[in-house]
Amino acid sequence: MKKFQFRLQSLLKYKRHLEQAAKQETAQAVADVLTCEQRITGLQKDKTSATDQLESLMEKGMVAGRFNRYREFITAVDQSIILERNKKTELEKILDDKREALKQRTIDKKSLERLREKQAREYIHEMIREEQKSLDEIASLKTAREVNNEHI
Repeated sequence: MKKFQFRLQSLLKYKRHLEQAAKQETAQAVADVLTCEQRITGLQKDKTSATDQLESLMEKGMVAGRFNRYREFITAVDQSIILERNKKTELEKILDDKREALKQRTIDKKSLERLREKQAREYIHEMIREEQKSLDEIASLKTAREVNNEHI
């Protein structure tokens, strides 16, 4: 009995490769979003810290130039937070696209795998049918010989 050969095996292998690449791209996109969130959290901590320091120094009294530097720093941090939030929104859109691509790649791969399984089942069924046919033929020949020998 010859071994089952799936004619589209190379295509299935390629689809598996594409799915794996899409998984890696999705994982990278998730990491990018998380990194951006960490930067936003860090900037918010910096802003809170600077604001607390400014309030503490204002209670003690401070020079106007130093006050302006603190205000400029806090404003710059606010701008950075806005930029990072915008970047995070873009990264989340990219992540959604990567997830959708991964979903499609997985569907493509699974459909080929199902086809392979179906063809393998059909192949096995056909082999069993042929084997049964051979066994029936052998049994028929044996019975014919026995009947032929009894008549002699």
